[in-house]
Amino acid sequence: MSNEVLKFYDNDTFKTDTYEALSSQFEDRETFEEYYSHLNNDQVKDDFLRVGSAYLFFVKAGDWHVNVKRSNSVISYFTNSFKLVSTLSITEGLNNKKHIDFFQWLNKKENRNLFPIANKKDLQQHYSLYKTEYGSIHNVKDFFNSLSEKTKLHLCKLVTVNGNDIENIEELIKLIYSARSNFAHSTKHTLEFSDCLHYSGTAKKQIVWKKFKLEYLLSAVEEGIFLHFKKLSKSA
Repeated sequence: MSNEVLKFYDNDTFKTDTYEALSSQFEDRETFEEYYSHLNNDQVKDDFLRVGSAYLFFVKAGDWHVNVKRSNSVISYFTNSFKLVSTLSITEGLNNKKHIDFFQWLNKKENRNLFPIANKKDLQQHYSLYKTEYGSIHNVKDFFNSLSEKTKLHLCKLVTVNGNDIENIEELIKLIYSARSNFAHSTKHTLEFSDCLHYSGTAKKQIVWKKFKLEYLLSAVEEGIFLHFKKLSKSA
């Protein structure tokens, strides 16, 4: 028997927080409670309330406030930047695949034929394969691939590359993940999500974000969380 303490399980406060966070997915509190009651076991219920509460505090209601006299308390591109990092962290964490590092991956039985590694170029190719299978962006792609086709199509229509619509959700996630990384690693503000058109890219690739409000992304994330835990229910 596991001695793990379930901090969130059946706690009415965390239930209320999670319902507030994901209310877009439920007709009312009663349907939320029914959904919760059908989750597979206590651990899944604990995870559901943990994720829902984190999403509420870090993202949905998690505006970033500053205390600078010359500044507004909440600045949209600041708060959107932090919310994007938190949002993708939550979606990354929902993947059930056990993480292994690159050294462990190289030593997997099925990869031992990769040795000897002749040069740096071959090593880089192996690392690229590893990132495809175990990189954090892979987890995010899996999460967004689980969304309804209607939701994926809506999101893809909000961005064009060189005048062409985004072809699939994975292409869009690469762009979103890049915006997240630009902020996380060099504090370049996330300007892609706003009520205005935003242009980015390079001389050869012009990316247009067509009034891609952060709310559109969050609506999709709420759907994804709902679908993720629905798969872990007795009615799945």
